[in-house]
Amino acid sequence: MADNSVPLSVVSSRETQYLWASIAIGKNVLVQQAPSSGRAYWFVVIDRSSLNVVYNQLQKAPNVAPNLGPYNSSDYILIVATIGLGLDVTPTGDLFNFLDYNGAGRELRRIEQIAQQFGCGTMGTFGYALVGVLGDLNQPGFEASNIAGTNVGPVLTLQLMPFVNQGKTVYTPVQLSNA
Repeated sequence: MADNSVPLSVVSSRETQYLWASIAIGKNVLVQQAPSSGRAYWFVVIDRSSLNVVYNQLQKAPNVAPNLGPYNSSDYILIVATIGLGLDVTPTGDLFNFLDYNGAGRELRRIEQIAQQFGCGTMGTFGYALVGVLGDLNQPGFEASNIAGTNVGPVLTLQLMPFVNQGKTVYTPVQLSNA
């Protein structure tokens, strides 16, 4: 059987001087520079059937969930990458809950715990990446995080596996295969 999966990679950045992040869906690569005002959360939503980008926004607020409107359903995949964020702006409140309901788990809680226990002045910046199916399904997503070390934040790698559901092909994030 042929492998029809589509590679998906997410690169976030904890670097504070050269602010950028990147998302690759198959051979299509999106590169995001941070706003002139500095660090940000980058939210991208892709259609699970076509893999087209339908939402692409930066936000600075660490406590506000993005307004995805009609895209907050299981027909879409959420991709999040951080750009140059310090531990003083970890997700809280509505943003934390939004990420939690849409796939965040251990890695987000790791960042939160380190920020609460050590504060922003001791560890500096963090990088965080998340891929999950939208719709507040409270299902595990795929995430990676990084504090200290290299300037490149986490690199999250997975595949988008096609499934036919009621005659319609939809893609679901899955772990990289061992093959």
